Amino acid sequence: MKKSLFLLTFILSTLLVAYAGPEHDHGAPTFQPPKGGILQSTHENHFELVKKAKTVFIYAYTEKGKPVETINVKMKAEIEIPRSKSVAISLIDKKTHWEADLDSKALAAHRFSLKITVEDGKEKDYVKFTVENK
Repeated sequence: MKKSLFLLTFILSTLLVAYAGPEHDHGAPTFQPPKGGILQSTHENHFELVKKAKTVFIYAYTEKGKPVETINVKMKAEIEIPRSKSVAISLIDKKTHWEADLDSKALAAHRFSLKITVEDGKEKDYVKFTVENK
């Protein structure tokens, strides 16, 4: 009886731990960042952030690492700086990627987060990049 109870408890606990829920991590991409940036994933796509000087570039890829045209994807972005309010930034759609200039607060901070909300048709998801200024 004790063995059966233990086995039942073990099986149930394993099933409960395996369920990730709706807020689960989307998993790591299975490819290296083509532009040498930081990759983050949504349910459908992977996004790469590349920071050069005062500008950030965001590229979209399929699950297999193929570039995605950005023309049909709506995107909003905001910068979160520790101990400061979030600030929306304007992303410029270049058809193959998005670009945005960073403000002086983001450039002066040691670290900031860039939260991107992606709307592809009816689907809405977000990714969050943590950027270290050097």
